[in-house]
Amino acid sequence: MAENKKYYFLKLKEDFFDQREIVVLEGSKDGVLYVNILLKLYLKSLQHNGKLLLNEMTPLSAEMIALLTRHETGTVERAMRAFMQLGLVEVLEDNTFYMPEIEEMTGKARLMGNARQDTADRKRKAARRF
Repeated sequence: MAENKKYYFLKLKEDFFDQREIVVLEGSKDGVLYVNILLKLYLKSLQHNGKLLLNEMTPLSAEMIALLTRHETGTVERAMRAFMQLGLVEVLEDNTFYMPEIEEMTGKARLMGNARQDTADRKRKAARRF
């Protein structure tokens, strides 16, 4: 029997790198690393609706984020402070990091075996042919 899986994807606007927040990040010391961390965090937060969680119950710490993103802990801590100042990351009451923009950047598709089950995906593919 084919396994029914959900796949999430990140939709970036074509002007993502021209946004003020990203330009400010890239212009700072280690800014290119910060943007790399930000993109990785967006992807890691997809399945938890913007929350940075190790599992359903465990919020990610800066040390865990460093390990998962393969960056130095100090770099991640500085990046997280910058993200919070720019409004790209918030800290919830339970100390969970939350990425507020993720909902408008998220797409979903269902796959069953190798056949796409998402009608919207099929329609988008068909529309691109015209």
